Amino acid sequence: MATVLHKTTKQLIESANTADYINDANWIINPDMSAVEGYGSQYWLIDPVTGAVTLMDQAARDAVDLAATNAARDATAARVDALEDIIRALSLTLLDELNMHAERTNAILTAIDSGTTMAEIKASVSAIADVPNRTINQLKNALRSKLGS
Repeated sequence: MATVLHKTTKQLIESANTADYINDANWIINPDMSAVEGYGSQYWLIDPVTGAVTLMDQAARDAVDLAATNAARDATAARVDALEDIIRALSLTLLDELNMHAERTNAILTAIDSGTTMAEIKASVSAIADVPNRTINQLKNALRSKLGS
């Protein structure tokens, strides 16, 4: 039994039948893994000729981590486009709420701008409806209505 490592996929099989891999140039039999011990395979470098397994330097490992983080962030952001996803429903509900608050703020600013006396401003602003507090049931209903939209 031997440990074998695939040169391109970095698949490591620790207890393999040597005869199954000896004639396949894509596999390294009993590779020296001491340089990469404790690190994930995404950080390994495999020399296709010698079969030497080495560890990326810190800058390369940081680049791999950054790429993985960016990919995860892109996948999370893409969920906003999935019709039946809670992230999309929550985003649309939040957008509706923000727009409602912006409308109220704009109405107050318009009332202030158009008033010539304090009494006119007070009367105009007092006519603007308050934004009610939301309940959890209202949030659930709003989210449910946004799923699939």
